This record gives sequence, structure tokens and C-alpha cells, in this order.
Amino acid sequence: MPEGTEGVAEVLVRFGKGGAFPHILKTGGKKYQIKKVNLIHTVSDGAVRIYFFSVSDDVNFWKLGFNTYTLSWWIEDSYSNNEGI
Repeated sequence: MPEGTEGVAEVLVRFGKGGAFPHILKTGGKKYQIKKVNLIHTVSDGAVRIYFFSVSDDVNFWKLGFNTYTLSWWIEDSYSNNEGI
């Protein structure tokens, strides 16, 4: 997992014709430019809708969560191709 990428995250979102997409992820004092949104899905927790975005840059992969009630972002899961190098 990329160093320092657990939990709370700051995300800059880009809005376009197809909706809102994560563009830049800031976590652990580092900024990562999102190169690809691989998957988007939603779940409902009562009246609250939670969005999950599976995103990646050239090396790292993240599953980001967004709560539409609290407007908060977090990192649900992460993986790096550089682990163990």
C-alpha cells in the first residue's frame, strides 16, 4: 500500500458531461494525479448514498469512498505496483 494512504483523503473533483470524477488525490502529504477512473458504484446506507471510485495513476490503485451526506472522502483500499521494491 502506498505510504500514508490510509483513511481520510482530500480529493479534487472534475465535473463533466458524464458526472463527477476524482482528478487529484491528496493524502499523507503527497498529491497524486488520477489518470484513470476504472469503476464507479454506489451503495445506500439508509437515506445516505455512498459512492465508490476505483481509480489509478501509473503505479498506484485506490478505492475511494465519498459520503453524500457528510461530503467526506476516504481511502477504502489501496495497492501499489512498487511494493517490495
